[in-house]
Amino acid sequence: MSKIDNEELLALTDRIINSGVLGRSKKYGAILRYLVDCSITGKSPKEAAIAVDVLGKEADFDVSRDSIVRVHIYHLRNKLELYYSELGVKEKYRLDIPKGQYMITASLNEKKPEPELSVTGKVLNRQSLTPWLAVLLIGLLLLNLLPDEEEQSTSQLIPAPVLAMQPWQAFLDDELPILLVIGDYYIFGETDATGNVMRMVREFDINSRDDLARLQSEDPDKASRYYNLDLSYIPVSIANAMSRIMPMLHDKAASIRVKMISDLETADLASSHIIYLGYLSGIDSLFDLVFADSGLSIGATYDELIHLESNDYYIGSSGLSGDDSFQDYAMVSTFPAPNGNHFLMVAGMRDEGLINASQQITKPAVLRSLAQTLGEEKSDSFEVLFEVFGFDKTNFGGEVIYSHALDTQVIWETRLINQ
Repeated sequence: MSKIDNEELLALTDRIINSGVLGRSKKYGAILRYLVDCSITGKSPKEAAIAVDVLGKEADFDVSRDSIVRVHIYHLRNKLELYYSELGVKEKYRLDIPKGQYMITASLNEKKPEPELSVTGKVLNRQSLTPWLAVLLIGLLLLNLLPDEEEQSTSQLIPAPVLAMQPWQAFLDDELPILLVIGDYYIFGETDATGNVMRMVREFDINSRDDLARLQSEDPDKASRYYNLDLSYIPVSIANAMSRIMPMLHDKAASIRVKMISDLETADLASSHIIYLGYLSGIDSLFDLVFADSGLSIGATYDELIHLESNDYYIGSSGLSGDDSFQDYAMVSTFPAPNGNHFLMVAGMRDEGLINASQQITKPAVLRSLAQTLGEEKSDSFEVLFEVFGFDKTNFGGEVIYSHALDTQVIWETRLINQ
């Protein structure tokens, strides 16, 4: 341990925790504080002690059968590296967890981050281009939507009655910024016997490099051939959906930001209006909110929804049946938050559903019908399910088959319980 006094060490610990780099889970902050306290008091913590004292395990916890401590330490070590590579560059001291140990060390922050190497041994110095591509896409869309000199208002782009309807009115009648959240998917590489990446892989339960590291830690034999590529992708239907949604938000174009769902943080949910575009399988951290008071639930896969009251099953066949014809489903959910910001999720099981949902939710007749069915007082908080059918990847129709008014109190109480 370098000559850092206890008061400065505790202050540095607070800065790391408060920076948000440790993520939404409070366990990483608790482990970090525990290790720092042990360092101050001169203790050498053991794996079992961390499991019992910090992670709430029973006294008979068996470290040989449960790797939960090793997994958390692995992730905490990486999160500390991330802090010093981004937010803590100017810190005087850096905290590290030496590999194979359960202790905190402090040293002068002069160490430069080691370059990440590819499987071929070359320096890997690239970032995912997905966020930048999304920003570029929005820019191009907005350029196409900017009014000519003769145009004076959005009403010439979108009929005024549509903008006065929910959910759009909720996004346009205040000064809050809008965060457009794109449902992206993490992909990683699978290597051959020589260590070369031979193909890219998508697994539903691996949605980040942390998830991949967890798998590699828990099952090294199974995951030894997997390699982090720091890549993600977004569905092709996102561009089509954005071309429908962006004109609705034309008057607030300057306040729109874009973020991948994999980068979404809890703080984002309180400071901006949130609009999600993507697949149902990509809603990730928004899942608990969207389904808290829903009359629907996810079935065996994200290509299947179940009506909780009638027990009817809605199963999408787009891309699955092998036929040219398809049947897809799309779900739209919208509701206000306690801070006054608003949420809108536009999601399809597959591309056809997402495209159709973005079309439907901008049609005056559809919005008017929903307001009449749900009641004007509930028109800012509802969910609706669209059935979509077509042929040869072309949508020939879509209709509302289910709608339900949402109780925002249930939604946010559920959110608090799950935190």
